[in-house]
This record gives sequence, structure tokens and C-alpha cells, in this order.
Amino acid sequence: MHRVDIRKGRMIVLLAMLLLITGSVFGVRAAGGTLKVGMGAPKVLDPALGANDPEVLFNRSIYDYLVDVLPDRSVAPNLAKEWKISDDSLTYTFTLQDGVKFQDGSDFSSADVVFSFQRLVTVKSPALNLLGDFTVSAPDAKTVVFTLKAPNADFLYGIGNQLSLIIKNGTEKPNELATGDKPYANFNGTGPFILTDYKDGQGATLTKNPTYWKAGQPLLDSIEFKFIDDPVTQVNALKSGDVDFIFKISPDQVSGLDGADGITLIQTVTNQHPVIRLRTDEGPGKDVKVRQAFKYATDRDELNQLVLEGRGTIGNNDPIGPGYAAFFDKDIKVQAYDPEKAKSLLAEAGYPDGLKVTLQTINTLGYDTLATVLQQQWAKAGITADIQVNEEGFYYDDSNPNNWLKADLGITGWGDRPVPQGYLAQAYATGASYNETHWSDPDLDKLIQEASVTTDETARAAIYHKISDIFNEDGPIIIPWFAPVFSATSAKVTGVTVAPFPGLTDLRGVSVG
Repeated sequence: MHRVDIRKGRMIVLLAMLLLITGSVFGVRAAGGTLKVGMGAPKVLDPALGANDPEVLFNRSIYDYLVDVLPDRSVAPNLAKEWKISDDSLTYTFTLQDGVKFQDGSDFSSADVVFSFQRLVTVKSPALNLLGDFTVSAPDAKTVVFTLKAPNADFLYGIGNQLSLIIKNGTEKPNELATGDKPYANFNGTGPFILTDYKDGQGATLTKNPTYWKAGQPLLDSIEFKFIDDPVTQVNALKSGDVDFIFKISPDQVSGLDGADGITLIQTVTNQHPVIRLRTDEGPGKDVKVRQAFKYATDRDELNQLVLEGRGTIGNNDPIGPGYAAFFDKDIKVQAYDPEKAKSLLAEAGYPDGLKVTLQTINTLGYDTLATVLQQQWAKAGITADIQVNEEGFYYDDSNPNNWLKADLGITGWGDRPVPQGYLAQAYATGASYNETHWSDPDLDKLIQEASVTTDETARAAIYHKISDIFNEDGPIIIPWFAPVFSATSAKVTGVTVAPFPGLTDLRGVSVG
């Protein structure tokens, strides 16, 4: 009897057929194909300044990070193959990979890293909010040394921040179109793809870097970014086959994609949340009683049900959500919905006949629907809101007189950050780059600084709980929910693991069959 051998032979034949048909066995994917990505048009292409998802995804396809922050929030080697931290946590020494070249053929070295991080300081990049105060030097071509003025528990996350991309030493105008026969000469990274075509407001084409330093990567032959600002149009483009991958899908579009033929829906657990915020340096938000009134006038559970179909986790009034299990304060009760209390607070603040406001928001992630439900809720508390819906890129554009940093009242989308300091140091410390509320609280500033230098997790959690208390008592923000991010691909796409901050999604291992 030779049944065992026959079955083995049949199995080998079947596996060979499977390899020919699908190009994959035991998770090994065939290389090749063009990935068509539907996303909003990037507004700021400078690698040190373009912080929104489309800008980050575009830039990280051309450039590399010194270290990668993975979807599980761990830090992995990239251009740096290893690093050491001194006993006093003030010196970080990175050893660089061998054999890395820029796309123009020049060698990558420590001088490029020094230049890139010094440039972050020169252009006042928001990446500095996590990096803190540092100096950087290059004792030799393969070694980079960062010296900190004080310990920074999140320094590695600053090194892997979405804006901490490595550009070539001496590049004067990174990501600016050049004149002559080399229009993309300033788009010169060490990354997996090379920019070969860019049409402002329409799209971009990137082709595989044939000399990329990571063996076997990227798998794709090319990427086509199609700039589509309208979320519904993005979904329709995926359904029709015009694009293969979209991310940050509006909640009202999710049900239509779930179970659709030829489409894979991807749900990523994140700390992503909308911030309903008031400016504190001008307008009605200067008065803490008005801030409290807005909190009482907001029914978070109804918002979650009507806008997210119950998919979110109810938020409160601070950005340290349940995704940060070690730091989340479970004892804080969700703000009660009490429109009569809101009316009383408004009267105490000098608005006995109610308050009229303009609410600025964006056209993605269902925030236009969120604004409509808020309008209805707030009306019961005597707050009359006029809604202004902006295309997402325009909402964040400096040319917009009512952009997210200027409006008295707005709803801003905050993507996932690997650590709470990614919000606190960037958006709520006095003078922070993204302090859209213009809030300044010395006690809060002190606690944020203490958290940045505290490495003991228990001690850090105690600090974050105090920070949450300040937000809930005096803060100018309402966070109705913490939500998963929904993305989708065509069924022919494999290897997509969407990062909690979707722009950081790594396309190097993606293929299109």
C-alpha cells in the first residue's frame, strides 16, 4: 500500500497549482501590480510639515524613517538597524543600515540624518513636540548620536513620528517641483517608490525603486494616487474598480461596503476621535461656564448611535482614551446630558437668551452628520449653531480664514497617536503647534512636562489622571467617541495592514493580483 506517498504527491501537485493560480503559499505573496489609492489631495507636501493622512502616505512611500512605529505601537528598526540608550536616558546612539542609497544614486549616511532632524528645528515642525529639546551629531558615517536636555519617555516615538522622514543632506526645497528636465529631483528619498508623475489636485504616480535597500521590497510595480476629496466619490470609485484602496471611510458608507462582492472591509482599532472645541482666547469659549454649558448640552450616547451606529466607545472631555489602558482613568464618569443645566450656565455667563455660534467642520468621517445632530441637541439648550462644512484639506489649509486653528468653534478629526503625549504636547500645551483651542493652563503645562520625563508607568498614569481631571473641569473640548477607522480594498489586493494612523500604512508588502 502506498496511499501515503500518493497523497503526498497529490498534495505537492495541489500546492504547485495553488502557487501558479494565486501566487502565494503559506503567506508568501507574488510581487507586481499597480495599486490605485483613492484619497484626498495633499495640501502640504513638505515632509516635515505635511501631517494629514494623504500627505503622510504619499511621503512615506518616497522616504524612510529612522525607526518605524508599527500598528501595535511597538518601535522597529528601519534606516537605523539598532540603537542604545544611556543609563541616564539622555543619550541615544543609532547605528545605520549598510548599503542604503538615495534615489539619485548617492549614498545614505549619518550626515543625512543630522540634516533632517536639524531641519525639523529650522522649519519648526510639529514633530518637535514629541522630540523635545535635543542636539544631534554624527561621529562617523554610520553613527548618529542624539543628546537630550532632559529624559524623554517618548523620544523614540518622536524619532518615528510621521514627520520625521529622512531627506538628503543639503536639500533646500524638498518636495518642490523643479524646472527643467528633472521636475521631481527634489523628491529624493531612500524609500521604496520613486515619484514619476505629479498633477496638482489630480493625482501622482510612483514607480518601484529598483535599488531599494530592503531585500524583496516593495512588491508593487507602482502606485497611482488618485486625488478624490469627496468621501462618497471615493467609495463609488472603489466599487467601480477605479481605485483599489481607500481609507478613513465615513460611517454612513460602511454598511454599504460590508459584505459587498469583490471588496474587503478593514476595521482598525484606534484612539481616533473628533474634537468638538472652543477657542479660549476669544469668543464665548473664553468663559469656562460656556465651555461647561456645551458639555452638558451634548448627548454623547445619542451621537454614537446616530452617527457611528454604535461602533464607537463613548468619550468624555479629554484625549486619553481607553486605548491607552495603562493611563486611561476608568473612574471618571461620562459627562451627563442636561440641557437645562446648560441653559443655566449660559445665563450665568451672560447669555440668558441663548447663544448663536458658527460651527466649522469637515466633510469626512461623518463629521458633517455629527455637526447636524449637535445642532439639534444644542438647540434644546438655547445654542443656535450655523454649520459650515469644509472639504477636509481646506479645513486644515492656512489660506482658510476659518481653518481649524482660527475658528471660534469647530470639529477637528484627530488620528491615532502611539502615546498620549502625541496629543497633549502637540495640541494642549501652551503655544503647541496644534493648539487649536489656544488654551493656556500653567497647571496643565506642568503636568504635561512631568509626564514627558516620567518613565515609571504607574507614576505616569497618576499624572495622566490629574490631566484628565483638569480637562473635565475646565477644558475647552468635548470628545463624543473614540472610534475604529474603516478602510477597504478590492479583493485582488493583499498585504494591507492599515495603521491606526492610516497615513502611516506601510505599502511595501502590498501586492495586487
